[in-house]
This record gives sequence, C-alpha cells and structure tokens, in this order.
Amino acid sequence: MQVSNEWFVADAENDGKPLIVRGRLFLDSLRQSGEFPTRIALVWEYHGEDKGLPTEKETQALDLLNEKLREALEEKGVAILTAIFIGNRAARYEYYGTSVERFASIVDETFAEYPALPIKIGAKSDPQWSNYIETVQQFAIQS
Repeated sequence: MQVSNEWFVADAENDGKPLIVRGRLFLDSLRQSGEFPTRIALVWEYHGEDKGLPTEKETQALDLLNEKLREALEEKGVAILTAIFIGNRAARYEYYGTSVERFASIVDETFAEYPALPIKIGAKSDPQWSNYIETVQQFAIQS
C-alpha cells in the first residue's frame, strides 16, 4: 500500500491551552478506495507540563510507540494514520481503518511487551472521511 508521508503541522488552542495538530496530506486515493470506512481514535492521556503539553520524556515515549503502532497497522493494511492532536494532557491519534476489531487486535499485539498503557480506543463509521476532510480544511495551509 502506497501512502503519502507528507504532513502539515499547525498550532491551535483547546480550552485556552496549546494544541499541536499534525495531519497527513494527499490521501485522496485511499479515501476514495472505500477500503477504510471506519474512523478510529486512539487517545493516550499523559501527565504533561503546566500548559498541557507532554514533557520531553513523554514526547519520546509517545513518538516511539506511535511509530511502532503506525508501522504495524499500515504494513498489515488495517488502518492509516491521518492526524495527531497533542495538547491538554492527551495525545489523540486518528486513523481510518477496516474495522475496530482488527485495529484493537494489532494494538494488543504491538503493545504486548509493555505494561498496560493509558489508552482508550473509540470508533465511528465515516466512509466519506468527513472528519479527515474537515481537519485538513481547518488546519492545513492552502496555497
């Protein structure tokens, strides 16, 4: 599966606190394929610093485990990471996937060697990728 690795980064606010938004660009062919009709959010709460952003140590852990999970999900054709929202003491990773059951199975498999992680997973049908389109329109710089 050929997936764009071009991302935008935007600074925003959530409840008066900084929010960092990263989103993946150029996913139209995947969006239009119909293969990934379910929007899946993985939320990881962390302690963070005063402004609600993760500490340097937390950032390293988030990045390492996110990359490991993203690679496993994308290599197996189960889900595509489309956006990351970090702030207000939570990291939210938004994927579009084939099913939440397959997604959860890969999460369990990928994180099996680690102690229980403070994550929550939620899913919603979004075959048109409406949420992704809104995120790109709201935060990506349009030229």
